[in-house]
Amino acid sequence: MPKRVPLLLLILLLSACQAIQPKGQAQPAAADQPLAAASVPPAAEQTGAGLAALSNDQLVALAADQRLSGEYEAQAATLQQLLTQQPSAAQARQAQFGIAEAALLAGQADSAAQGFNVFLADGQTDALAGRGLFLLARAHEEAGRSQAAIAAYERYRTLQTPLEPYAALRLAAQQEALGQVEAALVNYEYVGQQPIGRARRAEALEALIKLYGAAERTDLQLARYRDLLGISRNPEYRPLILWRAAQLIPGTDEARAWLRELVDAFPLRGEAVEAVNVLQADPAGGLAPLQAANVYFAHERYVDARPLFEAALAGQLAAEEQFEARRRYALCLRAEARYDEALHELGALAQARPAVAGTAQAELDYIQTAGWAGNVPWAMENYRRFPDRFPQHKLAPEALWRVVQLMESAADVDGAMAVALELGQRYPQSEQAHLALTRAGMHFYQSGQREQAIAAWRRLGDGATGWDSAEGHFWAGNALTQLGQAADAGARLTAAQEAAPQSFYAQRARELLNQAANSTTPLASGPSAEEQQATADWIVGWSKTEAQNVAEEVVNAPEVVRARELGALDLRSEARDEWFAARDRWNDDPQRLWHLALQAAAADVPYVALKAAERVVALSPDKRITPATPTGLLRLIFPTPYTRVVQREAANFKIDPRIIYALLRQESLFNPDATSWVGARGLGQVMPATGEGIAQNLKVENYAADQLYRPAVSIRFAAHYISHQLRTFDNNFLAAASAYNGGPGNAARWLELTNDRDLFPELIDYRETRDYVKIVYGNWGMYRLLYGQ
Repeated sequence: MPKRVPLLLLILLLSACQAIQPKGQAQPAAADQPLAAASVPPAAEQTGAGLAALSNDQLVALAADQRLSGEYEAQAATLQQLLTQQPSAAQARQAQFGIAEAALLAGQADSAAQGFNVFLADGQTDALAGRGLFLLARAHEEAGRSQAAIAAYERYRTLQTPLEPYAALRLAAQQEALGQVEAALVNYEYVGQQPIGRARRAEALEALIKLYGAAERTDLQLARYRDLLGISRNPEYRPLILWRAAQLIPGTDEARAWLRELVDAFPLRGEAVEAVNVLQADPAGGLAPLQAANVYFAHERYVDARPLFEAALAGQLAAEEQFEARRRYALCLRAEARYDEALHELGALAQARPAVAGTAQAELDYIQTAGWAGNVPWAMENYRRFPDRFPQHKLAPEALWRVVQLMESAADVDGAMAVALELGQRYPQSEQAHLALTRAGMHFYQSGQREQAIAAWRRLGDGATGWDSAEGHFWAGNALTQLGQAADAGARLTAAQEAAPQSFYAQRARELLNQAANSTTPLASGPSAEEQQATADWIVGWSKTEAQNVAEEVVNAPEVVRARELGALDLRSEARDEWFAARDRWNDDPQRLWHLALQAAAADVPYVALKAAERVVALSPDKRITPATPTGLLRLIFPTPYTRVVQREAANFKIDPRIIYALLRQESLFNPDATSWVGARGLGQVMPATGEGIAQNLKVENYAADQLYRPAVSIRFAAHYISHQLRTFDNNFLAAASAYNGGPGNAARWLELTNDRDLFPELIDYRETRDYVKIVYGNWGMYRLLYGQ
């Protein structure tokens, strides 16, 4: 029996599949392969003595799947079992590697370092050894042994792999930690110039800016800011860099140019307000009063904006600029409750001849201002007249929608519904028509006026597209069913499915028509070879181009090569940066995006595959999912990762595994590192406090909130929570989903409003939860169409 290696050498078995190639050596140009399920044994055979009954190949597959799911301790046990079963030399070596990696990923840095040292002691110099060296450096890094980490990263860099810049970045961080500033600067400078993911280049440049700042080397600090601005595109990030760079050299022409970019390109950012303040105080700031006024106006600082508009109007402006400046000036007056002055100004603009682009907007503002001033009947009457004066204007449906709202506020519900129907008839494709016809249909439906409700929903179904159309068709069909008009009802329910197959309304239509049959395709299935070819043919059909060797090009693209290798090292954030760099590169190229999606799916990165596949749909003629959308594409948009874990937890908690997928897709798009703005974590977006309670209920020992980023933990907790809600609400998935998002107390309150399952989501008074419930239910419908349990 082989000697047991320290409890940590675990995983490369299947995850180390794509070997690192030295620079100058081409990557294998494998064609896209069917994304078939791995031969992972049933859950019942994955623990204890059951492992001994598995073949070596099954153990290899199981360990790779456990790594993917974050079950590192179980993975180590699986590989230890493999070592007792006379594995091949290659399998034994991969098992030793995997046990060490499992320890590292489980937070056992010392054990991992020991395991990698043993693994590397045989002196082999293949790709697996290169990975082991990188991970040995990470183990030293996490254990706080910076000098040892530096030595390992330096050895790795000599291999000249595609990830050499990433090693240089981590090396520089360790040198900085030890106070080796000059050496760190050299490596940060090197990384900042490498063609890798922008986020990591930005990380290196930001480190340089900090170090040069501490050394008071402003010229070099400034140069790195210029480099950083050269690569920063993110609208959330670039304004911050512009502001920080400008503060470094205040009063210079370059700083003024950066501040003016802030004002012009990012007026809604807080930094834009600060930029206005600085430029206004600078005699050479070069900021026109109108620019400053527009920024203050955007931030609703009307008192500050008004005198600046006055100053701008006193100068020379182009005709269109002058008109808009006067209109905004009037709105500033209105915000200060100076209604007479505002009305005078807006009235002059609305009556100006010849009319200009903003005339209709000024008139609508005049009507609204009169209403604010207390003359609501006059405002209502003139909102009604607005579409007659400007029948083709984009604001016409908004004017009628305001009439609906004002009439409802005045308790004239019948009048409001009449105007809502008029709005739907005159402007059927407008967002306001959707709101109005939905409001009217629901009013008539709840008051028992089924024929009137059907008329409203028919208008919505026939006039809108996508989800809005599906909603109208579904509700018309639902009401017709209740009236016993089966043929007309069936036609409408079928139309709902065709308008938006993935929607809540399409799924409910299938159920009402008894067409919600479950697929027999196994959950772990990706697009088959036939489905891949059908998708490729579909794309060629509407893109009218057929490039040669596209699959090979995508496989060998530098970003994809780096992304796969980073994934093999479990550097998931860095890998996503590279995947998305490739997606951005081919953002308008549906053929390459399709092959990129296949590559990401094959690399077990469903989040990236999903986003790339969705972009293909967005580029298609319909720009949305339709009945013509190929099944192969749908399997990537509605994927089934972590199948073994999902099926295990579904069995444990006695729920449909496709319910779990429906939830996870909406919660995180299958990004295991997802973190919401309120702190929810992981695939199931469980809040840390909720996770604590679930861990206690499940008797999870040594639980820590960061474990929610482990897919297996997040899936288990999500399955537990949704199953609890299903039991609480008598297996009502709609109510359970509303509880998952909005809390069980609110779900109980919403259930008190109706026992109509279709009306229930419409009466949820939290828009986020209302939309969430519909989307999750629609997801469940798509998973039922695409996969069996």
